[in-house]
Amino acid sequence: MSSYQYYEFQALDRPLTEKEQDYIHTLSSRVQLNRTQAIFLYNYGDFRGQPQQILDKCFDIMLYTANWGSRQLMFRLPKSLINSADLEPYQVPDGIEISTTEQSVIIDINIQDEDLNGWTEGEGLLPRMLSLRDDLLEGDYRVLYLGWLKAAPLYYECEPENCIEPPIPANLNKLSKPLQAFVDFIELDQDLVDAAAQLSPIAETKSDSIKELQQRIPQISEQERNDFLARLLQGELNLNLKLSQRLRSLSKKPTPQTLSDSPGRSLSELITLSTQAENLRTQKEKQAAKQEKIKKIQELAPRESYLWEQVFHEIGCKQVKAYDRAIVHLLNLQDIAEYQGKLPEFQARVRKIQQDYRNLRGVMSRLQEFKLWQD
Repeated sequence: MSSYQYYEFQALDRPLTEKEQDYIHTLSSRVQLNRTQAIFLYNYGDFRGQPQQILDKCFDIMLYTANWGSRQLMFRLPKSLINSADLEPYQVPDGIEISTTEQSVIIDINIQDEDLNGWTEGEGLLPRMLSLRDDLLEGDYRVLYLGWLKAAPLYYECEPENCIEPPIPANLNKLSKPLQAFVDFIELDQDLVDAAAQLSPIAETKSDSIKELQQRIPQISEQERNDFLARLLQGELNLNLKLSQRLRSLSKKPTPQTLSDSPGRSLSELITLSTQAENLRTQKEKQAAKQEKIKKIQELAPRESYLWEQVFHEIGCKQVKAYDRAIVHLLNLQDIAEYQGKLPEFQARVRKIQQDYRNLRGVMSRLQEFKLWQD
């Protein structure tokens, strides 16, 4: 039986050198490679390389998915732009690992879940999540918190009531498209996300934050602005993030880095809140469906006589598709009758159809299939 393993690496800060591309080619003759991307796809066999080492040497982000329930997303972040101590509370043994190398901090979100056992195509997934790396560098740890929500129930051996959540980032109730893509990728329960978001602070969105930072540019000295421009000409990596950090240090407004000061909830509490959120959502969906059905019935009711005419017309055609259309009309008429309190009259007319068309097996089988048969 064939398997499916998909690895995709992306270089964001700078393109690969020729030497680095030669190194990638040594890992597999089947690699799809250009100056910023490497893809390895396996239906048989395994990847010979070490993903974390490859990431640290050449790339900035990696996605891996396999059809036995593996979902992995790794980031390489410059040490100079991140405080690894801030990331450590989000670690989950075997699920989320924060490690450091000579120049970098590596974040490894590695989900192994048997319930994810299925064929999920990896192509096109990573591009939708690339900006999550910039979010992390700007102090937005929502992807880590969401990873924790998925990993904690899978990996922690402690009782759920003793497993306490890490700091809660701002704006969990307003997930960006890349964050929603991550939620979909790891198949995180949306009800659990909604439960966690109840204590998430509200802060400026990224776009609002940029506008605020632009207004603070005049607050830095002319010498410092000239220094940033000179470094820009020299091609310094991640200079935009360094400038953002400098400008943000001048602002006292709440930003996406804002963390809740509420006491951490236990995993057991979050699961309970998730169940409550699911029940509330289900109740609202049922109510919405009921209202939609009533609206449809009210629109169809004035055409009741016409619908009955169509039922007999379609049956008279003695064709498979016509029988299907007749059943659709009968189901609508049943809803109208039930809504108007005239179900006995509807049932009497269905019994008459059974008597008059008992030799049409296509009609009779459909009446039974859709539970319209009257004994």
